[in-house]
Amino acid sequence: MKTSGASLGNTKGMTRRRAETRRRVIEAAYDVFTELGIRDAPVELICDRAGFTRGAFYSNFASKEELFLAVYEVRMQERAERLRMAVDEATTAVDPVSADAVTRVLQKAGALFMESLTADETWYLLNAEFRAQALRQPELRAPTAAAERRFHDALAGILLDLLGRLGLRLTVEPESAVITIVRLYETLLERAILDELPDRADNRYVTQVLPRLLTALVAPSDG
Repeated sequence: MKTSGASLGNTKGMTRRRAETRRRVIEAAYDVFTELGIRDAPVELICDRAGFTRGAFYSNFASKEELFLAVYEVRMQERAERLRMAVDEATTAVDPVSADAVTRVLQKAGALFMESLTADETWYLLNAEFRAQALRQPELRAPTAAAERRFHDALAGILLDLLGRLGLRLTVEPESAVITIVRLYETLLERAILDELPDRADNRYVTQVLPRLLTALVAPSDG
């Protein structure tokens, strides 16, 4: 599978008609993928849901895997934007000198990170399915890593902005902090799925564990 290094969800430079075609195919693909999984999702069904022929599909995407990466990019961009807006709201009128205020914002930020990542079981399962496929197929590794890195970069930017408003800084590289947060949450979500827990969101993790983790990774800003 050949993919460009640019975001697969990006329609910049396309004609309005082609951008609209891609948008509709991506939206239809998300619905079909969530219903059937990636492997069992027929291209014909995706095209039918989008209202196009197979020709429209293959004029925009080289494969079903490339289409999933475009779906991933769009969904993650939406989550990052919602998180950015929520962080703006959470830090309004916060006194960075107050330890209690910092703790409350970190707790709220933790909840927002959780809601904005793989907040639903189906989306997590789709990502797990595709990641397993990418690990097995060398041609999928680079584009998958690039898409994930773009999302992590967006999260790192939001996290750094949040900490800057609170007068804090990371004591580790932003990429390491984001990977730690994301992977820990994914592990706990996977555990909840395997244990068939009725509540996929572990409130104790959101209100206690994640804020403590963030606190351990930050320090007062110099100056």
